Amino acid sequence: MAVTLVMAGAAAGGLTGCASAQPAGGAEPSGTAETADASGPPTEDPTQDPPAVACVDWIFFETPAEAASDAGAVLRVTVVEQDGTAQMYGVESNRWLVDVEEVLERPDPPAGRPQTQPELEVSAGEQIAVVSTPETCSEEAYPGGDPLDPASGLVGADGTVIILLSAASGEESDVGGFHLITPYQGVLTPAQDGALPSEWPAS
Repeated sequence: MAVTLVMAGAAAGGLTGCASAQPAGGAEPSGTAETADASGPPTEDPTQDPPAVACVDWIFFETPAEAASDAGAVLRVTVVEQDGTAQMYGVESNRWLVDVEEVLERPDPPAGRPQTQPELEVSAGEQIAVVSTPETCSEEAYPGGDPLDPASGLVGADGTVIILLSAASGEESDVGGFHLITPYQGVLTPAQDGALPSEWPAS
């Protein structure tokens, strides 16, 4: 399961060289990437290339269970507050503190597909920091709003959300710790019993 990262220089007003992201999607980038000659530190010298940013084509998961099976952890949490920012794929991204209310069981992956994410060690009662994965390919990190923001409308009646997490890798710059598996399918409203919902909400 692969998504494509395309590295491109940051141009005035937004990101350049972006492939079109799907309207909803998931899965951890596999590391497959095409890299333009646009790396290097920020500089005012016009003969130098601008810093690299990434543009990601995210894979679409048909159901919440399929997305959760591809996550390293499935957690029901209460979002506490924003805890600064982190650079992810060259984009300034929001980092949030969350209280872990419950660790949910990861569903088995669909038949014929291996579990690609190692299980993350997270326990109920912990407070952890989570970076909200940016969409990329846009002038804003979250054109439709940050899904981890409590104002997003995804919070359940008990004030919790379900988040699907991956552990950060070297491709994600200074993220550290955990981030949502995708910008689009990493946060869900819990079912009435607090479990993972069976379907995505109607758009």
